[in-house]
Amino acid sequence: MIRVGLAAPRRALGLTGLVLGAALIRAALLPLGDLLSALVFGGCLLVIGWSQRGLSSSEARWGRGHALVAGLLVGAVLLAPLTAGSLSARGLDGFWTWAALAALIATLEEIAIRGALYRHWSDEAGPVAAIVAGAVVFALIHLPRYGWGAMPLDAAVGLALGGLRALTGRVLPCAVAHTVADWGAWFWA
Repeated sequence: MIRVGLAAPRRALGLTGLVLGAALIRAALLPLGDLLSALVFGGCLLVIGWSQRGLSSSEARWGRGHALVAGLLVGAVLLAPLTAGSLSARGLDGFWTWAALAALIATLEEIAIRGALYRHWSDEAGPVAAIVAGAVVFALIHLPRYGWGAMPLDAAVGLALGGLRALTGRVLPCAVAHTVADWGAWFWA
């Protein structure tokens, strides 16, 4: 008997639930402080990423150097709308500590979303599903922090980062672009 149909992306859905669960834990811990909630969230993402490691080198379509440049360029494009506004009043006081933590969390988010989630969604439902699922997860994990008003922007950024992952086959440029955008937001948001 021939059976036609799509199998439910079980592994991808389970992993998606874990990432969203980590975001819920972060949201629940926010009243106890930004640093604590960020560190616990980062720890959860580290465990998720570590448990799902194993990106095959054959998946990478671009070399590290080209991927790094692509990440810097996409990060600059993501920042472009903010640069039309005036600089924030924030100086460099506290920037370097915040920047290190922001880079760490952005990288862990990308390892979990554009690494593990993307790989499973792509394997089980195709690259378009991987890009869209990643964008939805990206927007949802930022909801407690930035609210409903930022959802369209976060989803669009998630689509851009997913497209970058699909184009390059690497997580590195996504982490770079995400970090550049976060750092720029310090000065323009």
